[in-house]
Amino acid sequence: MRTVCIYQVADSAVSKMLFEGILKKNLPLMSARSYAYRTDLSAQNAIQYIKSEFHGRNRLYVAEYDFSKYFDTIDHEHIRRVLRDYFLLTEVERRAVGEFLEVGASRSTEYSSLFGPRREVGIPQGTSISLFLANVAAWELDRALEGEGVGFVRYADDTLIWSVDYARLCSAVEILHNHAQVIGAAVNAEKSPGIHLLAPVGIQGEIATVNHVDYLGHRMTTDTARMRPAAEERLKKRIDQLLFNTLLREPMGGTQDLARLTATVDSDYVMVIARLRRYLYGDLSEKALRRYQTRGAPLRRFKGVMSAYPLVDDIDALAELDHWILDRLWLATRKRGRLLEGAGVETLPVPHGLARNQLRNLSASSSKTGQRIDLAVPSVQRIAGVIADAASRYGPSRVGQSDVY
Repeated sequence: MRTVCIYQVADSAVSKMLFEGILKKNLPLMSARSYAYRTDLSAQNAIQYIKSEFHGRNRLYVAEYDFSKYFDTIDHEHIRRVLRDYFLLTEVERRAVGEFLEVGASRSTEYSSLFGPRREVGIPQGTSISLFLANVAAWELDRALEGEGVGFVRYADDTLIWSVDYARLCSAVEILHNHAQVIGAAVNAEKSPGIHLLAPVGIQGEIATVNHVDYLGHRMTTDTARMRPAAEERLKKRIDQLLFNTLLREPMGGTQDLARLTATVDSDYVMVIARLRRYLYGDLSEKALRRYQTRGAPLRRFKGVMSAYPLVDDIDALAELDHWILDRLWLATRKRGRLLEGAGVETLPVPHGLARNQLRNLSASSSKTGQRIDLAVPSVQRIAGVIADAASRYGPSRVGQSDVY
């Protein structure tokens, strides 16, 4: 649980204006390896850089570190000093930033526009200027890591560091711990596994060896990038919810509208395919997706859950997900058929009675118009391939989900 500050419209507008104005004139100072809350970089760019650094490596020392309650513990004097010594701000901007730093959170029932609690440590979450200040707090850390000559990416307080030189990486970790004290944020021991040797599968090194690193929803190896298992589980949970709510809830509750079972197709099955497609593809139809596969995708911002992963390239993992979706859909459809038969329905339309593989590229005809209904099972592999192709043409941050975090 964390406290989020919801500001009035006028305050939110001032905060956004401050964020955009201060960031624009100070952007040349920002580290190229700091990817959070930027107008020129995104989380996808961080993954792109990691992939380029990890690709083909036989061995690489990596260190993963996270801070505890980063936003809540940042030292105000540290923020003011860094802004004063290095960043360009007018006196009005400096005073406004100071007010946002110090104003405390009030419960809605206790809010007063005249007075309220004052914040002595930490920065508020829920306002634009805080995003800039989160990067300011770690600005000297970025500079120190660059000076040490190690590879790294930082997304707010989530830092991944690597080097082929173990001693240099140890020195970088010491730098991180020292700067954590200056920032005021403690290193989160539970989320910071420390230094490991990253190597291909089957290779064991002289220290604790891993064959992957999890970062920003991705699982990175020396060869591939895939969705992080926790992200895959969230996707599966959402798909299970869609299947249950669309196909099983009504017949299990005895409230199924039998008019949904037309002579040619089960309308609720048509609905669940549409909902799966919307979840995975966003606003794309299966026809549009196939056209993009053939002719190439235009420059556009993709939607749907897979737009957060424009750089995944683990074909086996994507194929496994597709198999899981088809399997769950077939099992839910078969259970729905048994429930409907138990309710007295004698003849069930498409897709009931079909084998699992027959569902993959299924089509049916509308009982009202006679038009063909495309019931092909949506595929994470198809949409991931189209988005990856678009990313290679235009860049991942221009086609992927614009605000992943």
